[in-house]
Amino acid sequence: MSRILLVDDSPHAQRMGERILSEEGYEVVTVSNADSALIRLDDVDPDVVLADVVMPGRTGYEICQYLKMSPRHRHVRVILIAGVMETLDEAAAARVEADSTLRKPFEASALIAAVKPLAEAAARDRAALVPGESGDAPRIPAVAAVPFVAVVDEEQVRAAVTVALDASMAVMVDEIARRVLVSLATRKPEPAPAHPPAPALATRPAFVHPPQAAPPARPASPASPAPLEPRIETVRRVSPLRQRSGSILGLDISRPEPESSETERE
Repeated sequence: MSRILLVDDSPHAQRMGERILSEEGYEVVTVSNADSALIRLDDVDPDVVLADVVMPGRTGYEICQYLKMSPRHRHVRVILIAGVMETLDEAAAARVEADSTLRKPFEASALIAAVKPLAEAAARDRAALVPGESGDAPRIPAVAAVPFVAVVDEEQVRAAVTVALDASMAVMVDEIARRVLVSLATRKPEPAPAHPPAPALATRPAFVHPPQAAPPARPASPASPAPLEPRIETVRRVSPLRQRSGSILGLDISRPEPESSETERE
C-alpha cells in the first residue's frame, strides 16, 4: 500500500484530499506546515508528497527541492498544489524538478489521475533501491550522494515538540483524569461550619485631614483692674446743744433758781 504525505495549511484541503485518497486505498498522512513534513519524512516514508506552494514559513518548492536532493528519498514523487486564486510558478516548479502540479479544490478524478501513476513509479524505484529485492524493474544505477546540510532552527524545534505532544496527548489526558478521580475518591468531606462566617466588612481607609495653618496670635489685652471693695464711712451724729441765753459756748453759767415756795411749804 502506497503512502501519501499531504502538506497543506488548509484544514478543508486536508480533509478533502484524505477522504478521496483513502477511498482509493492509499494511506494518507496530513501535516500543516513544511517543518512538520520534514520531521515526519522518516517515520512516514511516503511514496508521493503533495505540497502546497503557499504556506507560512517554508513553501512546497523548498520541500520538493529537499526531497530531490536527498539520496534517501530519491524515489519520492512530488506534486505541487495551489489554490485557484494562488499563483503557481511553473518555472520554479521545473527548477525544483516537481513531478506534477495540481489545482485546488481537489476533484476526485483529477487527484487520483495525478497520484496513481506517480505512486506506482515510486513503488518500482523503491524496490530497485533495496539490495537483493527481486522484481522485473531494472535497478537504477547508484548516484553519488549529494551532501545536504539540514538547518535546525526554532521553527523545526517547535514542529518537533508539536508532533511529540500530539502523539502523547491521549496518554496525558488519561493519566490526568485517573489522578483526578483517585483524588476525588480519597478526599474526605469537610464538616459544615456551625455558623456561617459573617461576611467581612470592607474597611474604608481613615480620612486624614490636611494640616491646617495655625491661627495668627492675638495681641495681649491689658489686664482688667481688680474690683474695688466698698468703702464704709463712719457716720457721726451730732446732737445739737441747747443754748441758753446765759450760757457761754454751751456752758450753763446761770445761777441756780431757788426752790418754789410750795416746796418750802411742804
